[in-house]
Amino acid sequence: MVGLTPVEIALVAFFSLSGLALAGLALYLRASQLPNRGIRSFISLLVLMAVWSFSAVAKLTMPPVVERFLVTLELPMGVAFAFLFLVFASQYTGRHWHRQRPFTAYIVVSMLALAVGLLTNPIHGLFWDRIALSTAVFPHYVHEGVGPLYFLYVGLAYCHFAAGVYALVNLHLRSRYNTTPMMLVTFGASLPLLVNLVSVFDRAPIPGLDYTPVGLAIFGLATTVSMQLDLFDIIPVARDTAVEQSSEGMIILDSKRRVRDYNPTAASLLPALSTHRGDQIDTVVDDTTDLFDTTTPTRIAVADGEEATYLSVQLSPITDGPHHLGWTVVLSDVTEQQRRERHLQLVSRVLRHNMANRINIIMGHVELLGDAADETERTHLDAIDASATDIIETSGKLRTIQEIVTGGRPARPTDVTRTVEAVGTRYADRYPDAAVTADCPDGVFARCPTGFQAALDNLVENAIQHNPDSAPSVTVTVTEDGPLVHVAVADDGPGIPETERRILEDGETPLQHSAGVGLWLVYCFVEQAGHELTFEPSAAGGSEVRFALDRASSTFETDPNASGRY
Repeated sequence: MVGLTPVEIALVAFFSLSGLALAGLALYLRASQLPNRGIRSFISLLVLMAVWSFSAVAKLTMPPVVERFLVTLELPMGVAFAFLFLVFASQYTGRHWHRQRPFTAYIVVSMLALAVGLLTNPIHGLFWDRIALSTAVFPHYVHEGVGPLYFLYVGLAYCHFAAGVYALVNLHLRSRYNTTPMMLVTFGASLPLLVNLVSVFDRAPIPGLDYTPVGLAIFGLATTVSMQLDLFDIIPVARDTAVEQSSEGMIILDSKRRVRDYNPTAASLLPALSTHRGDQIDTVVDDTTDLFDTTTPTRIAVADGEEATYLSVQLSPITDGPHHLGWTVVLSDVTEQQRRERHLQLVSRVLRHNMANRINIIMGHVELLGDAADETERTHLDAIDASATDIIETSGKLRTIQEIVTGGRPARPTDVTRTVEAVGTRYADRYPDAAVTADCPDGVFARCPTGFQAALDNLVENAIQHNPDSAPSVTVTVTEDGPLVHVAVADDGPGIPETERRILEDGETPLQHSAGVGLWLVYCFVEQAGHELTFEPSAAGGSEVRFALDRASSTFETDPNASGRY
């Protein structure tokens, strides 16, 4: 740096530090691989500004021919800066300007036209008359006689930058999300172009010098502070799309499971949120392990004075392409529902217990009376015994329905092949005269809630018991079709009566027959599995009941201890 004046030395040092700081920030963000929208365009913006700062150093230290070339590049770098800032603002705020083809075409055409115009400027002089040497303070090259195209491109750059600032400020005004880091970046990014005005209108102590890198240095400082305030921790778009527009309790967690935001409903359901913003979610909710291990709603109890409040909690990941940004937590108050279910379970348990005791007493007395009864009396006793047995079986089916609807477990992989074969074997042994056939490929697994085996039991048993033929035939067929497993139970009997089918359409229809209860059990199971139960005539002239299940790879897909029979 021999021959440089003290002023040049100070500028070289300042611009060098600015360039190194900006380049360091770009490398840091690149190495961190932060999973956030807008991060790539922001890194590109930092790289461009670092190059701009280093070019200011080169203009002060390089030979005249290099300096003249770099002075020519000042305008293209400013225009590119405005474009990149607009793209960053569009991505960061969740807008789609940068994804529109006309916008991309406009950028490409504008930059190509600028390049052609600068290359041909010696001919038409519409950007400037010439690049001349100024001796003010120290020798340096400047634009002389700037023309209309120069001001046109400078004006367009400021318009593009203003659009980006509008997007960021608009998000700040309409969001309760902590946008302090974003506003720091907006302010810092404004300085390079604001300082550039000093150069454009030549109102500086050193005429013609590009002062934009001074603004770039301040931008680097603002960005550094913003990094410490988690600018790229989680995008504020989550606040607008997942929180403000929701009438349910909503919480936003970042990728480290920290509470970043919540709406008023969530604050009313979980009052501790107000004192734990920024803390881990487990400081607000006890035992959060299960919440993150499932995609289905989980019920939690929250102490609320003397009584507990029950909440349904469901987590959904916030992603941007392959990047995981955090979670949205949906809260619903299910306290009344929980109380109703608890009361129903209590009533059901008491009724079942009392019913079973009374029926067992009746059946015991029937057995004692049978030893001394004549043939006519035995007929009546057999009818009593059959009715009592039917009541016990119906009670068992009602208990299974209750478990399916209220007390069942979430759907998980089930060995369909083994379950179908077990049901077929059991009823073939129980009814030797019946032809019970299982047609199922090996290794079929499906995601099933509680009740799959009970549903098959009822379909097969009803098909046998309600067939007047002395040798009834029942076939259970399983087929795989893409993501679904189809199950069909067909018989050669008289078909399912219309009165039985109506049970599924009208919940108030009296369940007069155990077959009706069994059919309702099957319906409840299929509904919990997320599919529909259908009836068709079978090829043998009877009925064919069909339903589908979601296919699974194996029982170890989610739970290595899961059983294959449910």
